Amino acid sequence: MRIGKAFAAIALGVALLCMGSVARAHPPADDFINPQDPGARLTLMPFIGPGFRANYDHRYKIEKDMSELRTQLIGTVAVPFSEVSANVDVRFFLMLFGASVGYHNEWRVHQFSPDPVTGLDRAGQPGFEAGTVSGSTPPVPLPPDPTRQFRDLSLDARALKDQTADVKTGQWPFYEARWGFVWPAYNFLGVSNLAARYDGRPDVTYDWENGTVLNGGWNLRWEGYAFFRERNTGFIGPALRAMYVPRNRVTGRVAGAVGEDLLPNDSACQKGATLSVTCSEKYEFEFHYGIIGGLRPNWTVAPDVLLIRAYTTYGLPNTLFGTQVFRAPIQILVAYMVDIDL
Repeated sequence: MRIGKAFAAIALGVALLCMGSVARAHPPADDFINPQDPGARLTLMPFIGPGFRANYDHRYKIEKDMSELRTQLIGTVAVPFSEVSANVDVRFFLMLFGASVGYHNEWRVHQFSPDPVTGLDRAGQPGFEAGTVSGSTPPVPLPPDPTRQFRDLSLDARALKDQTADVKTGQWPFYEARWGFVWPAYNFLGVSNLAARYDGRPDVTYDWENGTVLNGGWNLRWEGYAFFRERNTGFIGPALRAMYVPRNRVTGRVAGAVGEDLLPNDSACQKGATLSVTCSEKYEFEFHYGIIGGLRPNWTVAPDVLLIRAYTTYGLPNTLFGTQVFRAPIQILVAYMVDIDL
């Protein structure tokens, strides 16, 4: 209900702002990736999730078409979380530097929650001790069913947690520093961005924005985009993302030991949660590839942008990445942005 009321208020605000805007000539379809005019603007962005983002964006010209300072206040409300952040970015010719600080409130935290005996996650299902072998006297507990237990917070585990409402709530701060560069050319623009981020999230939880599982603490994220552009049709190109993230892993298991086949090394774990399991934090590399594209459809009198980005890990050894609603290693963003000059 609170989300519905928020969307109704936002929709009314968008309508009033758009009706109050001054009509202007339609910009080229690929204008979104051009340097933007200095000044203040409000960017309103509904996206498939569903969710909504509002961004107060102010650009200050340092040197015409060469350098600028950009400040942003961003608020996001989506089905699984809400978030606010303050951001500053500066561009000197082709180099980009930035920093962010914010606070994240999540009401659908998917976390790996191991059984204290087996070390496996039942994803909210009743314990096996709740059932017995039919007709046994005296009653004998049902043996563990490997298909109902999970060694990691995989796509299947998260999908089952959704069905059983095995989710938590949590709030935490975050901050990050960024460095990148742009590569402009005729009918082409390349963008590379490297970020070091600190997340105060609980360990072994699902990150909705990056579509993967990680611990709280520091992580690295690199994103690269290659935009092939045409003024009448828009822009499109490959999207790449690499991450180096901390995760809790089982260590010290001996091959052939009792239970080793059920919970081998490099299974997910929580420190101190399972008897006789050594749990250590390890950094792991992850790579996502996909496509990004968009255009200015000119559906409003204010400048607007329709943006689509999709990532996948098909063909790569990764069982953690993806949006569990698809039961596939896919993450899709479809967003529509409207800029209101202030």
